Amino acid sequence: MTAPLTRVEFPWPKFHAVCRAGLGVVRPFRNRDFPDPYGWNFGSTRAPSYWAYGRMRALLAEADALAQQPRRVLEVAAGDGALCAMLAARGCTVTANDLRTESLEADLARFSNASQIRVLGGNLFELDPEQTGRFDLVIACEVLEHVAHSIDFLRQLRRFLNPGGRALITTPNGSFFRNKLPTWSQISDFTALESQQFKPDADGHLFLITPDELAHLAVESGFVVERLSVWGSPCLSGNVKFSLLAWPGLDRLNCLGEAAVQFLPPALRSQLCTALVAVLRA
Repeated sequence: MTAPLTRVEFPWPKFHAVCRAGLGVVRPFRNRDFPDPYGWNFGSTRAPSYWAYGRMRALLAEADALAQQPRRVLEVAAGDGALCAMLAARGCTVTANDLRTESLEADLARFSNASQIRVLGGNLFELDPEQTGRFDLVIACEVLEHVAHSIDFLRQLRRFLNPGGRALITTPNGSFFRNKLPTWSQISDFTALESQQFKPDADGHLFLITPDELAHLAVESGFVVERLSVWGSPCLSGNVKFSLLAWPGLDRLNCLGEAAVQFLPPALRSQLCTALVAVLRA
């Protein structure tokens, strides 16, 4: 099936602020008294670069989540819990899930509103919504590419949603022209990938997913696709040596290039962007 792509609206003022001073501008930390070796939270960067791209990804995840106006939110594979803390600070009732429960709890302790965030440890496939409750929004950021059985995963997410609830999915865009991994439709034996799943970062990418494939997976899982979008062109990410353009004074010109990509034909846009976002309705 062919999936239409929605244009992305970028939170430029917040982005410029976190490029100057780090994500600590928008994340509710208790203090600065913890290691920040890569400068994500308190360091500065310029676009285009991987570091600028990562800041935008955090801001867009927050904006996309809040756009659904959820009261109760579940984030699966919540990692350091930063998105959960940001949403809790905006009035959402938040539950954070991760396989690495102790690590999640330690990371959440850095935030001033940690006590407001419920921690639900363990494998999502082993949890029961009859015991955990159901949610208006379930978030899975950069998870789908680490799971061998995509349809089973999406169906499990759907079980935790209230009727009409939404899932927010982010994943690397398999249509990006420099992608060297197979995409979902090119995999013949998903069971063979089970031993490699749930690993963090790029080492755990089992395959990537194109917008059309994600639309197909969503429908097969019982969802309605409300929105698909791609973003993260070399103008922002620094791919294909665009990072050499991260000079003082060129930041806003590079951002203008990223915004302009959203007005290209969908097929070309899909090839130029590294990030894929979907909002799915149960």
